[in-house]
Amino acid sequence: MTRPIAALLPIALLAMLICWPSPRSSAADAPATTTESQSKLDADFKATMVPFLDAHCNGCHSTEQNSGGVTLDVYETATHAKKDRKTWEAVERVIEEQEMPPKHKKQPSKADRIAAVTFLKSQLLNITCVGPKDPGRVTLRRLNRSEFNNTVRDLTGVNDFQPASDFPSDDVGYGFDNIGDVLSVQPILVEKYLAAAEKVIDRALTGSKPLQSSKQKFGSQNLVVVPRNAKERGTQKIAFTDEGSASIDKFNFVINGDYTFTIKAWGAKFGDEKAKLTLRVDGKDVKTFEVEGSAEKPETLSVTAKAAQGEKRVSLVFTNPKVDKATKQSRILGVQNLEIEGPIKGTFIQVDSPSLRLLVTAKPTTDGTKDRQDSARNVLGTFAKRAYRRPLRPGELDRLMKLFELASSKGDDYLNALKLPMKAVLVNPNFLFRVEPDPAAPETSRLLNEHELASRLSYFLWSSMPDAELTALADRGELRKPGVLQAQIQRMIKDSRSNSLTQDFSGQWLMTRSVWTASPDVDKYPAFNDNLKRAMVRETEMFFDNVVKADAKVTDFLDADYTFVNDVLAKHYGLPNITGSEMRRVKLTDTRRGGLLTQASVLTVTSNPTRTSPVKRGKWVLENLLAAPPPPAPPQMPELEKTALTGTLRQQMEQHRVNPACAGCHAKMDPIGFGLENFDAIGGWREKDQNNTIDASGVLPGGAKFNGPAELRKVLLSKSDAFRKCLAEKLLTFAIGRGLEYYDKCVLDELVLKLKAGEDRFSALVLAIVESEPFQKRNAKRSE
Repeated sequence: MTRPIAALLPIALLAMLICWPSPRSSAADAPATTTESQSKLDADFKATMVPFLDAHCNGCHSTEQNSGGVTLDVYETATHAKKDRKTWEAVERVIEEQEMPPKHKKQPSKADRIAAVTFLKSQLLNITCVGPKDPGRVTLRRLNRSEFNNTVRDLTGVNDFQPASDFPSDDVGYGFDNIGDVLSVQPILVEKYLAAAEKVIDRALTGSKPLQSSKQKFGSQNLVVVPRNAKERGTQKIAFTDEGSASIDKFNFVINGDYTFTIKAWGAKFGDEKAKLTLRVDGKDVKTFEVEGSAEKPETLSVTAKAAQGEKRVSLVFTNPKVDKATKQSRILGVQNLEIEGPIKGTFIQVDSPSLRLLVTAKPTTDGTKDRQDSARNVLGTFAKRAYRRPLRPGELDRLMKLFELASSKGDDYLNALKLPMKAVLVNPNFLFRVEPDPAAPETSRLLNEHELASRLSYFLWSSMPDAELTALADRGELRKPGVLQAQIQRMIKDSRSNSLTQDFSGQWLMTRSVWTASPDVDKYPAFNDNLKRAMVRETEMFFDNVVKADAKVTDFLDADYTFVNDVLAKHYGLPNITGSEMRRVKLTDTRRGGLLTQASVLTVTSNPTRTSPVKRGKWVLENLLAAPPPPAPPQMPELEKTALTGTLRQQMEQHRVNPACAGCHAKMDPIGFGLENFDAIGGWREKDQNNTIDASGVLPGGAKFNGPAELRKVLLSKSDAFRKCLAEKLLTFAIGRGLEYYDKCVLDELVLKLKAGEDRFSALVLAIVESEPFQKRNAKRSE
């Protein structure tokens, strides 16, 4: 007898409140200074920086002007300035690199510039890297959607659906969706946790039982329509007059079986040929229909076909569009909805399913109460330990056994009586959150215990819970023994579960998740369809995954003589002799492409719908490869498209840069973007743009010159230390789940040195991060 666990809601909420961290407090950002030394620092700031700021900075960066969102005239003492280190780190960098003041403004003398930089580096921003480092403090983190799905899969063995698919979207902080500070818990999420626990455990502990067929209907509001203008606003009617598709991005076929697809559609002939609609599942044609009917009375089309278990893309594709440009008449296909029913024909779940073998670690051999209870204690103790990712504390198993006994007293058999306590485990904060208690002393940090370290390691590389091997090492206290962490890292990055690192880290670092929502103009870029989009994303995923699993050099991200393509992407790139839809590694024989920067996924997400964007592409390189993001544009500045400019895109950008408020940042971004102008808005190669020969030359503020993507990549390789630091910063942020602070500079410097000493191998960076103090330790308080 199975009962809902709504009664657990108050208990779950109370437990969350009990386990929730106390309000964060602040500690001093450095050892306390004496009044005398602080007074001297303030005096030096007033003598060195205030005159420099008045002469060269405050004209634009004042309270009134606030150019680039930066205000400097409010800082009167070093004490005040030290509370905003990130601003002053940026100030120091642009002064040292002579990016500021802008070239049209009066420039400081060499002596004044050196004095300002020396003061900022040696006094205001000076950080001692001798002795213990501040490891920082990570806010208590709940599992994000990806982590929840993966953890449920590995904990229960239920892998035929993703329970978090209907959870609210995770917020993003510092570029990633696993940051503790932004992973809030809304009331609706608690309800989703309860529902997910019910579904997961019912599936996991189900024996020989027919899987019930279900119907799911998708109307215009649920379908991804390309091109977007095929979906009329207001009515939400879908009507294609040219090539297009209406799709479900990820439909979950719960098991191998037969499914019935029912489509309501209508069409208008052109010539003697009716509109044709092709149903595709996972890129493969299932059936092509000739569509009649009318918009007022759509036709019902139906087909039953086999589908393999898992998430698949289901598309309705208009396969025979025809337009007469002279008369503006066209063949039309309209789509009203799609319904999928299945599985049908009575498919059964096995009695001895993988989830039962994983979870039911003991079964009673007699009808005796003690035998039943002993078996249940074994099962629940093992399950809760794995779910909480640590040994159980006194009393935790006893509380679960009371729920088991309650269910047994109501007449539940052994298997069903286990469901209630197991569901309680899945709504317990110790499962839903990655709990790391603070040190007992308020002003100290502590070394994580080995179970906490195993958990950090597994969620870093797998976005999931520790497996049996990691847990056993933690149980024996051997995870920190010489060579063990390194061996575990090598094992884990070669495991298929490290695919989550590719999807969760690289998809956000490189912004390639946005390919799925990109909408280039279909008239200008008719080749941009679902097959090309899928190939673009897979190229970048497989390229990143190759660097990870083959332990290649991270500099391959900047330039490499290989990539991954199929026939669709090869045609887009102009690569000959590639046939078939399977993605495979190919050697690049010319210098047009190489590394991440020239891949179509990156080039597409850094373009506008109708044209390329040198600004977006340059900004992407500065942010994601060089860790030197430009400040935001002044709020009063108009967009390029809204400015009266003439000539080629390059000429328009040059006119836009005449504005002094734009010149400083654009001088860094635009040249990089111009170096990529041979690639159109979806990453195809071109020599001309609107009959104008492409000028792909550029000069960076430091004087580095290049012409075209090959020379640009050489310039980036010459800045490989900046890239190493950028990659280290991104990966460390993802690994520890918090934004980096000024005191992390010492750690970043160490990571770069260890990465270079490790011949730039990806595993060397991972090992350096795992061995670092921010990864291994936890502070009692958050530093200022």
